[in-house]
Amino acid sequence: MGTGYGQGLNSIRWRFALASAVLTIVGVLLREHLIGHADSLTRTGLSSLLLLTSAVAAITFLMASKLTRSIESLRHSTEAIAAGTLDSPVTVDCACEVGGLASSFRKMTQRMNANLLRINTLAYTDAVTGLPNRSAIDHLLGHALAPERQGHFQAAILFIGLDGFKHINDRLGHQGGDELLRLAALRLLERGFGRTLETLDTCTDAFGSPCNRLPEDLVLARFTGDEFVAILPGMTDRAALRLLGERLVSTFQEPFRIGTQDVIAQPRVGIALTPEDTGSAAELLTFADLAMHCAKRDLRERLVFFDQRIRDALVERTDTESALRLALQRGELLLHYQPKVDASTLALTGVEALVRWQHPQRGLLAPGAFIDVAEQAGLMGALGQQVIALAVAQCRVWLDAGIRRPVAVNVSPSQFASPEFVPQLLATLKQAQVPATLLSVEITESIAMSATDEVEERLSTLRDAGIRIAIDDFGVGFSNLSQLSRVPMDDLKIDRSLVMAIGESQKSEVIIRAIIGMAHALGYRTIAEGIETPQQQAYLKSLGCNDLQGYRFARPMDADALENWVAARAAPALRANPVSQR
Repeated sequence: MGTGYGQGLNSIRWRFALASAVLTIVGVLLREHLIGHADSLTRTGLSSLLLLTSAVAAITFLMASKLTRSIESLRHSTEAIAAGTLDSPVTVDCACEVGGLASSFRKMTQRMNANLLRINTLAYTDAVTGLPNRSAIDHLLGHALAPERQGHFQAAILFIGLDGFKHINDRLGHQGGDELLRLAALRLLERGFGRTLETLDTCTDAFGSPCNRLPEDLVLARFTGDEFVAILPGMTDRAALRLLGERLVSTFQEPFRIGTQDVIAQPRVGIALTPEDTGSAAELLTFADLAMHCAKRDLRERLVFFDQRIRDALVERTDTESALRLALQRGELLLHYQPKVDASTLALTGVEALVRWQHPQRGLLAPGAFIDVAEQAGLMGALGQQVIALAVAQCRVWLDAGIRRPVAVNVSPSQFASPEFVPQLLATLKQAQVPATLLSVEITESIAMSATDEVEERLSTLRDAGIRIAIDDFGVGFSNLSQLSRVPMDDLKIDRSLVMAIGESQKSEVIIRAIIGMAHALGYRTIAEGIETPQQQAYLKSLGCNDLQGYRFARPMDADALENWVAARAAPALRANPVSQR
């Protein structure tokens, strides 16, 4: 290893001084030699030569020192930037070559810093709202709740989600959805928290990177989709937080103006506290998110604090997810079938396949006990594929018994979005040698209204194969009627909430009449679900509804019970006077 930079003979100053001394001596000796006095140098002459040499070397040393000081300053600035002090100033300013080098270096660092700011802005700022994004929140909470600071950071986390945003986004398009998010963020900031984008504590440094310090004031971020997260340092009083949450909710009573439309988007707020609820950053966000979803499930609630009840539900959900994964492997899912009957003749026209889970400990579980868990755990694709396989297998059993009985299966948005959905479905039918005309696929209104070429292509492929397409729960979403006329489909299923209001709500009856009239005019069949009373049955029959489904005729049942039900209806006494099988 050699000496350090600029040390000893590696120093430009010493090298220049030494070179000037040598050149001075050589010059004097050469001069004396040329004039013939080289052998006449006396002691006094040598002393004068030494003094001259020293003076020249000293002057050269001083002049070189000025140069090297500029170089040293530039090197220190470079090392500071290399060490992470990206805003370290380059102070060298002279007309010499080093000054030119410093100027070029200064331009380079300015360009580098500008690029770094742009990169960090993209990484930690939401492009739609201008707020910090999920990565920024993860960094801040990760730093604030690091093990070495456990218990020192006290704060409330507010998880804020907008009701019905997906339907609004489907109706207005992505541009309209983005505008709603931008306006919602501004309303939260300005009316809810009394801040602006300019006064918001983003907890970032001059280069847009999250800083390693505890948040001192409100941090508001767009977390994902229609969800926002607020960090409120030092605010853990539940009464004060409830007042704040209620103010946030009240600011959304006024509709948003998106283009030419007024849009209502109500927020739901979940709140978790640290360190009271947890000292883990990941758990804190999860707990606040769970509290928000509890508020979404309970229409009476707009704001929910995380508590032991929700913690128990989390444990149960985790256990359910683990057990469901095993259930999919062990074949614990089974199907029940609910009949559909002709509104005029009450003849059986088909059945809807409804999934059940034969849980080893909890017994037979309805979809409400596990479908949400499957959605959140990303299991709907595997679950939906098993349902289709079971339904097709049952069709094969009935065909072998000489029975052609159409079966409808529900398909979730996440299942339908998979590129493998259509090929797998067609392959399942082909393998079982079941005619595609015996299968009906029920999709959600949001799928039908998404209006993408990909959606229309998949629906067309299914219909071309002979599979019927039905829109489930129609009449309560945000349907675009012009889009509805373009969707490849066959049936409209009227939502049970409208059916249940027959005889009680004139508006619901008007809507049902309009749906049936519109559907028939477009060439679609109509199916009403949730029939429970003779009045509902009679009203729908009078409007020309094609098929009826509900407890008025039969509850969902397994395949053996369905055969018994069919046989019982075939008895002369029951055929003459059909009764409810409730």
